[in-house]
Amino acid sequence: MAIPLPGTPIIVDIGSAYSKIGFAGEPSPRFVFPTITGTEKYKAVMVDVSGRNIYVGSDASKMRGVLKIKHPIERGSILDWNDYYEILNYIFYSLLRIENLSNYPVLYTEPPFLHQETKEFIARVLYETHRVKSLIMIPTPVLSLFGVGLTTGIVIESGDGTSWVCPIISGEIVDQSVQKLSLAGTDVNQHLKNLLMREGINIESSAVDEIIKEIKEKNCFFALDPENPPKVDDNFSYTMPDGSNISIPNYIFHEAPEVLFKPNLLGYNILNIPQAVINSVQSIDKYYWSDLLSHIMLSGGNLSYSGFEERLRTELIQLIPQLGKIPKPKPDKKERQKMKLKGRSVKKEDTCPHCGVLIDLTDGKEYCPSCNGRIILPELSIGSTTLDKKPKLDNGNIFCPNCKKLIEDASSIFCPYCGGSFQSSTLPEIPHDIIKQSPPAREFSGFYESSDEVLRFFVPENLKFAIFNGASILGSLPSFQNLFVTYEEFKTNSAALYKNISEIF
Repeated sequence: MAIPLPGTPIIVDIGSAYSKIGFAGEPSPRFVFPTITGTEKYKAVMVDVSGRNIYVGSDASKMRGVLKIKHPIERGSILDWNDYYEILNYIFYSLLRIENLSNYPVLYTEPPFLHQETKEFIARVLYETHRVKSLIMIPTPVLSLFGVGLTTGIVIESGDGTSWVCPIISGEIVDQSVQKLSLAGTDVNQHLKNLLMREGINIESSAVDEIIKEIKEKNCFFALDPENPPKVDDNFSYTMPDGSNISIPNYIFHEAPEVLFKPNLLGYNILNIPQAVINSVQSIDKYYWSDLLSHIMLSGGNLSYSGFEERLRTELIQLIPQLGKIPKPKPDKKERQKMKLKGRSVKKEDTCPHCGVLIDLTDGKEYCPSCNGRIILPELSIGSTTLDKKPKLDNGNIFCPNCKKLIEDASSIFCPYCGGSFQSSTLPEIPHDIIKQSPPAREFSGFYESSDEVLRFFVPENLKFAIFNGASILGSLPSFQNLFVTYEEFKTNSAALYKNISEIF
């Protein structure tokens, strides 16, 4: 695949489990690889292989049987900086193979609240070691939300190591309301492993973590009612790397991800995801509750299990009454369009509708001088006249009480000549029984009647690539590309990395 023209931002999204790499404006990442490194386990086995000290990503995954696998990023934190450098080298020189990085800006995705020293150190590595043209670092929840076309909402982002509940208003994260949960894919893996061991299935392999992850990603799902889960008697047969088969009871597949709603299954005394959403909303002004709860965005591969959205909706409907009454959004008065009177054009000349003679109207004529026919019809002012007069009857004929002219249509409520209104007939009295049976008039409420009314979810097609897709769209905007920070700007003022990107929304 050809490399885009110089100036196209490179998107670098390095997660705890997978890294996604590509260019702005592309619908999906060009390269997706596990964020792992591997070193030689047995020297004798590797004698015929050209000397390599470390294997990264897909290379390490293919040779995991003879390598010591490491995860340099856990729970969103970089634990081994040497391995992190190798991952960057693998991205720029083995995958992208760009000859001159000084021609390409880099959009680097970062977790919320990345430590200042860590952020600036990563920037120095990219500027000084890899010589990138310019750089911008954006929190992942902002990118996820922008990927579905929103700038205000709650982002529930759950990856391999950490889950975040981030309320965002007009492109800015509400810092004091962000909830961080150490409850993510790693914990689902651990619970799945515990359940397998409880059934007497002990996976003895150097790649046990990868095997557990593969079983989870392909088979796990959520039960809408955990008290009455679907009953499936058949066991699932899984083929191990050595060719042997293990039989797994099907109930394990909906029990394993339950830790996201029941952290106590692993002994954690922390909030679950629905509780974190309610806690986050409670710390924000009521004015924004409706906008946030009606724009809940899901992001991250750990939420891609079947049934998660439906289960989360059920749990939130039960918890939302804790918030009390949620006000409906009020329309902005400035945005209301008011009807304006349009000035009537005055004709200087016109033809008589009766005889067709062209008549000069500058002197205010109302009748044609040739045939004495009316040229200008009277304007009817509907609703402006009081209904205080009745048409007069004379030998069965109806005459207008205002202009005294004969009215041919007896059912008319106004005079076709002068526009005067007539008193309407008295309305019949409604029987008391009918009034009693009719339901009482409902008073308009400025609050939502039920929890289900306010909830609305936005789920991208591929949750794993939600962050990348948002970065791809944002990076392709010309107005956004002006926000990238050059090395000279960074050296002059390192605070330039903390630009507020909400100004482009």
